[in-house]
Amino acid sequence: MRGNIWADPTSFFSTPSDAAAVLRDLELPRIDQYLAALSDNSDIKLENLNRLSANTLVAMTGDDHLKTRRVIAPFFSKDGLKHWADMLDAGVSHALAQLAAAPKPDLVTNFTIPLFLRVMPQMFGLKIDESEAHFRAIETVQRLTEPYLSVPTLRKLEHAVGLLIRTFPDPSEHQSPDKPETLIEYLYRRRSDLPAGLDARYLVLGILVGSNSATQSVAFALYGLLTGPPRNWQDAARPGWAERELPRLLSLYQSTRTLVRVAPKATTIAGCPFHKGQAAVVDIVKTNSCLRSDTKSGVRHMSFGSGAHKCPGSFLSEMVFAQSIPALARRFPSIVLNKEQCSFVQTPMMQAPTALPCETAQGSHRATSRLCDIRDTALAHEVVRDNDRFSPPQMTNYLSTLAQHSGRDLTIAVKISQNALFFMDGPRHEALRTAIGRRLGATRLQDWTDLADTAIADALDNLTRMPNPDLVTGFTDLLRQTVIAPILGVFPSDPSQFERLAPELQAVLEPWLSMRDLLAVQEKFNEAMALMTVPTTANCSLLSDLLAEPPEGFSTDDLKAVVLVLYGASFNLSHTLANILHLILSDPVEERANIETPDWISTRLEELIALCASPKYIYRMARADLELAGMAMKAGDTARLTLQAINRDRNPGALHLSFGQGMHRCVGAALSRLIIRRAIPAVFERFPNLSLVNQGQRYFPMSQTVALSALPCVLSS
Repeated sequence: MRGNIWADPTSFFSTPSDAAAVLRDLELPRIDQYLAALSDNSDIKLENLNRLSANTLVAMTGDDHLKTRRVIAPFFSKDGLKHWADMLDAGVSHALAQLAAAPKPDLVTNFTIPLFLRVMPQMFGLKIDESEAHFRAIETVQRLTEPYLSVPTLRKLEHAVGLLIRTFPDPSEHQSPDKPETLIEYLYRRRSDLPAGLDARYLVLGILVGSNSATQSVAFALYGLLTGPPRNWQDAARPGWAERELPRLLSLYQSTRTLVRVAPKATTIAGCPFHKGQAAVVDIVKTNSCLRSDTKSGVRHMSFGSGAHKCPGSFLSEMVFAQSIPALARRFPSIVLNKEQCSFVQTPMMQAPTALPCETAQGSHRATSRLCDIRDTALAHEVVRDNDRFSPPQMTNYLSTLAQHSGRDLTIAVKISQNALFFMDGPRHEALRTAIGRRLGATRLQDWTDLADTAIADALDNLTRMPNPDLVTGFTDLLRQTVIAPILGVFPSDPSQFERLAPELQAVLEPWLSMRDLLAVQEKFNEAMALMTVPTTANCSLLSDLLAEPPEGFSTDDLKAVVLVLYGASFNLSHTLANILHLILSDPVEERANIETPDWISTRLEELIALCASPKYIYRMARADLELAGMAMKAGDTARLTLQAINRDRNPGALHLSFGQGMHRCVGAALSRLIIRRAIPAVFERFPNLSLVNQGQRYFPMSQTVALSALPCVLSS
């Protein structure tokens, strides 16, 4: 075997028939043989690991393997697992309580890990406390199936096995007769049926660490369900969900990425010759995709492998999925995943979430003494449309008062707030909106179509020139510079320096910055203002139009500030488009049929924007004392509309609030829709086999927006 078997993914087996042949006719890599060779050629002693490798299913072959599987089969059968259904329900209830009580809830830390620790050790007969040390030891030993582990990693496995093996009860010790027989008790009872010399403790330990993949896959499925359309999560709470959706879910969200097999002798598999010891890699993700595309036979998958070494815990994994996910969906129907904070671990053989931070709050509520968190659609629409009772954040008054009391010069910050539409109110705001609408309104979209199409084509050309293509830096960011900037009239005297400053302009959308951040923002804004030039009449743009017919009360500097603020706000378009591409490319390939056609995006545009909009919040302030859905608000209190919850809560046909509504609806909404509508088909027409670098996405650490900083991709696969 060679250590670089994952270097060439094009050599992986992925057609179902070939994958099945490899899994059926070749053997698992023998870690026991690897350890023996390591011991023979060095003074490294790994006694615990040697015992484990000699007594696990992954190291067994022939009659010993078959005999052991036959012994454990009744325990892991559907009938055998029925005895543990109540215990699993109790474990799910325990995990739900952990999640509900968590001050910073996380679906991994506070749900899937507590579920695993409460259920699996108890079912298998270990006396493991629910500590992080024991769980990390289980995670460590789970790497046993990976070939070519380094010596330092093997030493970690050795220590972890030693820690866990001490948690087994004495063979003479039995638990209460009113509880089901544990796996270790079952194996002690059937000891005579097992291969001679087999140590049941190590066999059970190997099965225990393997069972962690069940809860890892549940976490992966939760990520998929909670980043997809809200109807998927709503459906999970309905009766019969498991029967309808479980095969598809197991196909899409198993933690297994690849499986490795080794030729025990020279042979030919799927038309490919193998010499003795040669390895073959099966791509489970692509194999499952092929099986899903075979609509005649229903949804099938190879997530549990195939052949003699098919996972014996497949029914257990199905039971965990079927009982845990619906219970979570019923308990927290409005849960919101903070996807920009999620993290994953991945190896060539597996992937699983390590953090899934979420918000479990159900419905609108008072978050602090001066802040009400609005999370449902009807109430949010009421707030954004009621300009008599609610105003945008009164930043100009706030900053003027802050400057007076602090002694700081906040002249530039005040200038920003006076010319930022999302902080403006009254006749001045109406005059500016009317003037901008004449250039950016829906009736003027045709003016920008050719510019958008040319810029999109140029950006796609740019992707092909990148040694490591990235859909953020090489495409969506570029569109902001090549489409939005000229439309707005942003023609800086030093374009390179301006673009270095431009990301800082996003901060003007954030209300109530700290003094330190406020001073930094106004410094960057002042620099950017100095680089702004007045466009010539040849450069038809928003700024040239505004300067030609300025709204009453706006100076040239005011109008330059207006355009600069709008350019800062246009980062939301870049971020939203990147978020949409990430979602589409994370979905099953079969859901992208005809994506290169205008009809595909037209029927999905609003849903994609609702799910992927970059802004997290809209803020409104009470103009006077009032009551809002039973919450008393004083004048100056803030209503924070949490868009990620609101856009997932909306009823069919209800408008999402990604662009706001009412008098403060985003003036760039029509232009944003135009660019998204034309960019998505163009991307997939140019690159029909576009795919993501697995879990390569990265996010900016921003409090007010969901913003990808990197989305590496493969243009053809």
